[in-house]
Amino acid sequence: MTWAKDATHDDPADQRGLPVNIFFSETGNGAEPHSYTGNYSVTPKDISYIVPRGTLEVNSLLVTITDATSFNQADYGAIAGGLTNGIKFFIVLAGTTTEIPLFAGHVFKHNYDFLAIFHDTLLTSFAGGAQTLALESDLKKVFGIPLVLQTGDRIIVRLNDDLTGLISHTFVLGCERFLNR
Repeated sequence: MTWAKDATHDDPADQRGLPVNIFFSETGNGAEPHSYTGNYSVTPKDISYIVPRGTLEVNSLLVTITDATSFNQADYGAIAGGLTNGIKFFIVLAGTTTEIPLFAGHVFKHNYDFLAIFHDTLLTSFAGGAQTLALESDLKKVFGIPLVLQTGDRIIVRLNDDLTGLISHTFVLGCERFLNR
């Protein structure tokens, strides 16, 4: 879907109150790459989104994991036995360095770890090929309100395992942006 642009903003994400999906990225601006399947076991990789201006109401968080073979509950994708360190989510407020853990600091090491917080799940398999696990957390259900971030606030996903066995691995925010709040 394409959103109409107004005369003062060229980025559809800047449209006041319109829904937008934003990918986590290394730079924090939502730019490519969108998939993280490297070996981050020695040097952790933080991917994030930094609110450039205005207010961002984060309504949902989507994670997709694609792997070539069948998933088991105790794996991560099809990485046997799950992850050693796991996936972590944080917020860092503008002007601070303090990491505020999301989801009560829950660490996601296995496919089943997502089920307590990511209420909407879908496991796909097309023509016997790769499987994709799509997980969505409706933050209004989890927290009772959307997650509200302001200019300079950062939401972070920390990867600290060897994810080279995965085909694709993405993290996306579903939100609304308001420039005048």
